[in-house]
Amino acid sequence: MRPFHLIVLFGCSAWLLACKDGKEPSQKAWIDPAHLQPGPVQHEQLTAAQVERIKKLQQTFSEVDPNPLEKWVDDFKRDHDPEREIRIYEGMAAAYGAYCTGRTLTPLAKKDVYQVVLLRSGAPDAEVLPRLKLSTLSVDDAKEILRLYQMPPAPITVSTSPGAP
Repeated sequence: MRPFHLIVLFGCSAWLLACKDGKEPSQKAWIDPAHLQPGPVQHEQLTAAQVERIKKLQQTFSEVDPNPLEKWVDDFKRDHDPEREIRIYEGMAAAYGAYCTGRTLTPLAKKDVYQVVLLRSGAPDAEVLPRLKLSTLSVDDAKEILRLYQMPPAPITVSTSPGAP
């Protein structure tokens, strides 16, 4: 579950849809990611094309997420719908790259950019801005990054049932 893992990196809350008993999401809420547990592997194999796309994502975000490719692939195998999650990360990578290209940014600034696109991947702009914990970028910078993110919010779905996948 990539978003859970990475949101923890920034100490932010995650915008999640909570499911009960494996049914449709019943509510939206910001949840402390420290309370989440990674789910079991859902897919033993990903397609070669998916692994190639994940490799590009891992390379794009390597400065802000030092996990090796194997960890990235394992995390996507745990997603219910890895194709959906890969597309979300590709949208994040597009906004991240659009903002970072042509700018000289410190590692902390790049983490700020990543935090913005990561939170925006799961929540609307109005929910993201108050939750940001920016180290070096300004709120105006964050608003510019938010404008670059083109995909609709796709909250993480979690099960609130004990032992449920």
